[in-house]
Amino acid sequence: MNIKNNSSAPYEEGPDWQRRYDENSTRWERGSLNPAFGYWQKQGAFAGIASVIVPGCGRSPEPLAFANMGANVTALDFAPTAVTFQKDAFVNAGLEAQIEAVDVLKWQPRQPVDAIYDQTCLCALTPAVWPDYTDQLYRWLKPGGRAFMLFMQTGKEGGPPFHCALSHMREIFDETHWQWPDEPPQETDHSNEKVELGVILTRR
Repeated sequence: MNIKNNSSAPYEEGPDWQRRYDENSTRWERGSLNPAFGYWQKQGAFAGIASVIVPGCGRSPEPLAFANMGANVTALDFAPTAVTFQKDAFVNAGLEAQIEAVDVLKWQPRQPVDAIYDQTCLCALTPAVWPDYTDQLYRWLKPGGRAFMLFMQTGKEGGPPFHCALSHMREIFDETHWQWPDEPPQETDHSNEKVELGVILTRR
């Protein structure tokens, strides 16, 4: 188990994510696997993934689910509570993972990976840094690697979570660097009448 703490604050003007855990204000948490994850797994979309990064992992079960599929998992989060939760989950399961408390806008993996699974990280970042974040995802992936993205649809200004309009997502995940699928996004319901649009992007 590799647990690493980064002392630099993640985008200092952003929310205090640890405080939200302390105040039990974590409405983004499902407590179970995202339906899109189950759909992709059933469709065989995760086949062949030997390494995966889960940024903004929180206390979600997806990192452990990937590990149970045999993938080498790297789970990243800003909040110590989330890191501790994931550490305990992996220890209890008798499985290994690289779990780090870092600023995702600065962190780099030792080597590129096969996949990224992002269901809460992009929408938690202020849109001003989205281009920097998408550059990060591009660097993290091998050519031909896949980014499993869940784009939050809030239909309103402000955040987090911030509205990830599909037209805007196509701009920042541009066709020069990313291949978009032909099929429509996988739509899943979230709390407060929000919807997530699941899209698998392939790094060119």
